[in-house]
Parts: sequence; C-alpha cells; structure tokens
Amino acid sequence: MIPIGETHDGRADMTNFEMDLFDTRINGYQLEKEETEDCCKNSCIRPACLPICIIALFLFMVVFFPLLNDEAIGGDRKYERTGVCLDSCALRVVESIPTGLVFNSTPTNPSTFEAWKELLDNAKSSIDFAVFYWNLRDKNNYPTSNKGRTIFKSMTEAGERGVKIRIAQNSPSDLSTQSDAAFFEALGIAEVRSLNFTQLLGGGVLHTKFWIVDGVHVYIGSANMDWKSITEVKELGVVVSDCACLASDLSKVFHAYWKLGEPGASVPPKWPVNMRTNFNERNPLNVSLDGAASHVYLSSSPQPFNPKGRENDVDAIVASIQKAQRFVKVAVMDYVPATLYMTRNRYWPALDDALKAATFRGVHVRLLIGNWTHSRKDEFEYLRSLLYFNKAMGQRQGRIEVRLFTVPSTPEQAKIDHARVNHNKYMVTENRVYIGTSNWAGDYFINTAGVGLVVAEDPGERRVVDALDAVFERDWTSSYARDLGF
Repeated sequence: MIPIGETHDGRADMTNFEMDLFDTRINGYQLEKEETEDCCKNSCIRPACLPICIIALFLFMVVFFPLLNDEAIGGDRKYERTGVCLDSCALRVVESIPTGLVFNSTPTNPSTFEAWKELLDNAKSSIDFAVFYWNLRDKNNYPTSNKGRTIFKSMTEAGERGVKIRIAQNSPSDLSTQSDAAFFEALGIAEVRSLNFTQLLGGGVLHTKFWIVDGVHVYIGSANMDWKSITEVKELGVVVSDCACLASDLSKVFHAYWKLGEPGASVPPKWPVNMRTNFNERNPLNVSLDGAASHVYLSSSPQPFNPKGRENDVDAIVASIQKAQRFVKVAVMDYVPATLYMTRNRYWPALDDALKAATFRGVHVRLLIGNWTHSRKDEFEYLRSLLYFNKAMGQRQGRIEVRLFTVPSTPEQAKIDHARVNHNKYMVTENRVYIGTSNWAGDYFINTAGVGLVVAEDPGERRVVDALDAVFERDWTSSYARDLGF
C-alpha cells in the first residue's frame, strides 16, 4: 500500500514528471557522472550506457574471445618474443645420387634414404608430411625400387607403434592416385587430407616436400615420396635436427595445408592469429646451427596461403639474390621466366630481373639447369637470353654462365618414367643459402604450394654456405655438366 502524501516511489507528493525534471535540473552533473561510472552496476538500458557497453563488448571479443578459440592465439613462446632460439640445432645436407652417377671429387653427403629411414625409425610421437604425390612401391619391381619399399615399411612400423601420422597431400588424380597414403589411412595409422587446388585457387598443385618429426626435426628438400627420388633422381635437401623453434614455425605452414584440406575448404580472407610468424627476411630467427651463429626463416607460396609475417617464397629468393655481393649459384631443374600451366600463360620476369640486376652490379651468376627428355625447348631460349645480357655488360665485372646437367642412362634406365634428372632446387651465395621445393617458373610461385628455407651466416661462420657451395662446385665441374651454347 502506498502511504498518503507520497508518490509510489516514496518521493514528496508532486507528479513524478515534476520530480524527475527537478532531479534532472539540480543533479544533472551527478547523474551524468553516475551514469558514466555506475551504469553497468545495474543494466545497460540507459541511453548513456549503450555506447560504453558496445565498446566493452567489442574489447571483450577482441581480447578474450581468441583465448577461448582453439584457432586463435596459442601459447606465446619466448623465442617468438626475443627472436633468439636456444636450441642446439644441427643441419645436414642430404642427397640422392642416381644409380651409376659417379663424381671424381667430394663432397659425399648422407643419402636421402639414410636420412628418411633414421627419422622414421627414431620417431617417438608424431610425423607430419606435406606431400606432392606418393609412389614408394613400384608395381614393376624395378631393382632399385626396394629402398622405396623399405621407407614404406618404416612408415608403416612407425604408425603401428603409435606414432601419430598426418599427411597433407595434393588431391588424387589420374597421374597419381595417392595409393600409398590411402593404404596408411585404411590401416588406421594415418590421417590424410587432400588439397583441391582447382577449388581453392582455380588451378595449381601442392608441390611441397617436407617432414616434421616429433616437433623437433625437419626435412625440407626436392625429393618426392617416390622410390625414384631415392635411387634414380638427383635430389638435395636438408635435415635440421633438435630444433623445436624451426619445427614449430614450419608446423604453421602445415596447419594451413591441414585446414585447406578440410571438405569444402576455401582460402580464408584472413588467417587466424596463431598462424602468424615473427620470422622473415626483415626479422630472421637467430639460431645456432652446429655451433655456428645463423639467421634463418621459412618462406612459402602461394601468397594467399601465407598468414601475416610469412615471407612469400619468390620474395625470399629475390632478397637473397639482392644481398649477394660476389656470386649467386643456382641449381634447379626448370628455369622459365613465364607461367607454364595456365590457360593463358604470361611473362613472369621476377627472377630474371633479379639475376640481371645482380649481374649489372658486378655479381657472378651461375645457373646449373636439369637437362632431360622432358626439358622444354623454350627454356633454353630464355636461358640464352641471359647469356646475351652479358654482351651488354661491357667492362662491368658481372656475368652470367649457364650449364646443363645431364644424368646419363643405360637403355634399361631410360625406360624408367620421369627419372634420371637433376631435380635440385637450391641457391647459394657467399653469405646465405636457399633450399626450396619449387622449380623456378611463374606457376610455382603464383598458384602452387611450396616452401623454402633461408639460412644466412656471418663471416667466418659459413658452414652451411660452404657445404652447399661444395655440392654446387662438384656438380658444375663434373663431366655431367656442359655449357649452354648459342
């Protein structure tokens, strides 16, 4: 019951409107202050509180929602803040030398087969594979294919002893049914996701070749998961061991593939925050490789696959060429300053221009190109155009040399499909190396997935540079290399 002489809210007997007006005139400042400070104690219904509530909600979503979302920020690692990796990492150059290929000089590096088998046999918890295609088991049982079956067996055994295996691969096609991966999946020892590049980008392939083992060991190189890449194709890669910093950064690339391999996936307009990297050309990771101070980062293509901070693969190559002062040595199967596989191919001079600019400023450029039955005739004309550029140099010190590397074959070896070729994809300068998975043609950087590892070393600490330079010089001066003539 409401007492006589009072309103229903207990104030003196005047209309509520009059009292409200009085309160507003006399206590306006106090009301505004209270609304600003205390409106959220009860509700956000008052008009003055609405903007504050909206701002608070926005800040909550920005700051706290990512912490509740497994696709957002992960645990911040100290090396990501400092840029210094405290792991004692080791790097080994590994090679596949085709049967019958004999060099008269060093170096002799561990084989791809030995490196892969060691990684598989010693794996304890997990292996992530990024794969173009599978062909470890030769249906014709060619004599040297036995090593592919050995790798297949080691993979099977790893999965059977509880190692978690994930495979991100290119979609099965008429050219490759990806039967090895299908076997592992059917056996229940691997999760497999296939990337449909027609759906994702309108064309292209997953051309990447890398492994991440136990979150601490990494393989990156030119070798496919094919028995021929072990015994009948010349390949080069690196194994980086006991290096969780680098493996963690590479896992972000793998995670992008993994997400894009989901059914109906599309390339997101913006990648989640946790997939960003701090390490690139401007800000490399400082790490000890075999006790030597080194500065490393991972690059990736194509650009739409790259979260914030990830160096685009072609930009990493161009930057490495631009940093060279004395020499640039490139070993790659294909070199074409154009696209090759698009409906309407176009000129693509990014690498051509970088090499010419280096030559113009006095750098000595050498290109060692794979020569085989599938080499394109127009490739040699593009390469000759670089040789013609020498004529414009006049008295300048820079120059370009091109040699073709041919892996000889017996009549029986010549019958092996897509083999007997120098399939390397690396570059070395006087102060850094680049080890990649892509041929040097436009498509591989526009709509095809690949990765690169850049290692820069300080003067007097050039162990990786010296190791790659020794491989290049061995091949360049061998009987298998000859000058490209006019």
